[in-house]
Amino acid sequence: MNERLAAAFALLPEYLGWHVLLSASALMLGVLISLPLAVAASRSPRLRWPVLAGASLIQTIPSLALLALFYPLLLAISALSKAWFGHGFSALGFLPSLLALTLYSVLPILRNAAAGILGVDPAIREAADGVGMTPRQRLFQVELPLAAPVSMAGIGTSAVWTIGAGTICTPRHPTSVGNYIF
Repeated sequence: MNERLAAAFALLPEYLGWHVLLSASALMLGVLISLPLAVAASRSPRLRWPVLAGASLIQTIPSLALLALFYPLLLAISALSKAWFGHGFSALGFLPSLLALTLYSVLPILRNAAAGILGVDPAIREAADGVGMTPRQRLFQVELPLAAPVSMAGIGTSAVWTIGAGTICTPRHPTSVGNYIF
């Protein structure tokens, strides 16, 4: 086997491990942010438009530009943290990549989960109210289970986007599968 190819294969487990960690972390944070926002957006038409528009706006920012925008922001937060608590953190590396990928993961989950909840048949909601369910019980026992297939489709789409975009985080994060590309 060629020496360069052998060296590339030797680095693959480390690159893949960091890539999976970054992508999975961003996806989990995206789910934790998106699902409560989707529930809130499905309950309030006044909130729905700004939340979906904001998530859509973030999606239009190019990936490398979003990573570059986080650098001065994280530098300022790190300086404040160091002044207040005596400890700062790096503005380069894992954190800006995680934040950017988390923001990119929000839109498909948010849009699909809100659509899934709004798509529940009103007769089913009325039946849940008719048997005496509280709004919380109706949400967790009726609406969310019925909206789960549509929500999972959004999570799947978001996973594909996050894994793909994770490769371009290499300029800001030292190890990733994107190292092979760069």
